[in-house]
Amino acid sequence: MVSAYSKGWSPFKIFTYTVLILAAIVYVMPFVFMVGKSFMNQFEAGNTPAIVPSEWHPENYLDVVGLGTTPGAQRNYGRYVINTILLEVLSVSGQTVIAVLAAYAFGRMKFPGRDLLFAVLLATIFVPSIILLVPNLIVVTRISQAFEKISPALKWIDSWPALVIPFLCNTFSIFLLRQFFKQIPDELWEAARIDGASHLRFMWQVVVPISRGPIFTSILFSFIATWSALEWPILVTSTDTWRPIAVALQSFNAEGGELTHLKMAAAVIAMLPILLLYFLTQRQFTEGIATTGLKG
Repeated sequence: MVSAYSKGWSPFKIFTYTVLILAAIVYVMPFVFMVGKSFMNQFEAGNTPAIVPSEWHPENYLDVVGLGTTPGAQRNYGRYVINTILLEVLSVSGQTVIAVLAAYAFGRMKFPGRDLLFAVLLATIFVPSIILLVPNLIVVTRISQAFEKISPALKWIDSWPALVIPFLCNTFSIFLLRQFFKQIPDELWEAARIDGASHLRFMWQVVVPISRGPIFTSILFSFIATWSALEWPILVTSTDTWRPIAVALQSFNAEGGELTHLKMAAAVIAMLPILLLYFLTQRQFTEGIATTGLKG
């Protein structure tokens, strides 16, 4: 009879798999709980420990986005979703372009003070974001006031510039892409220079196409950060005009504590885009993490 050892199932391996399976169950259970509650009625979701609904209520999702008929259920959630999508387009595209340009300059070009400037930029990663909230708010408020004197339409506060522009420079994305760009063989640049290519042309036609993994990884992190932003949007917005989806979830907690089934449905809607983006870019994400940071 073939023993467990001959199949490679050592006690350590069995113990490792058992711990990983238990950890996976612990991590997955909150999501199962959330999805189950989102399909329950109001009483069952708020007063029973059940995970599987006795009756399924998919109309909860229509109520959340304001298309349902349940009295008092509408929370203007659809508006928050649209706001977040618009902010994602502006933030992710801006952060990606700036990160690619800055990472190429730090990784492929030589200029005085390059390493010192990069070290100062990298040091900002270790500053907790909560510490920067008040200084950033003061700066953005004064800029907004200056622009409002020119035209009220140029204000930053309670508009998209305050939510997008202060975060267009993403230090982690610059660091991640710079590490990969430095690994690209110099022979490619020499060949491109012989053909008359400039740095800009070499970057867009050679460097960017072979850097899809790290760039997708940068996009994924930027997307998650923008999608889950809460403290800053609360500080710089006062109306629903540009408030993102995380503020809507916080509003459910503050205003509709008894509507557990709708809160869970709103949380599922907020979670789905991140999961979908990850599954679509999983291979590129793994490749980006595995091929960066190997060379200083």
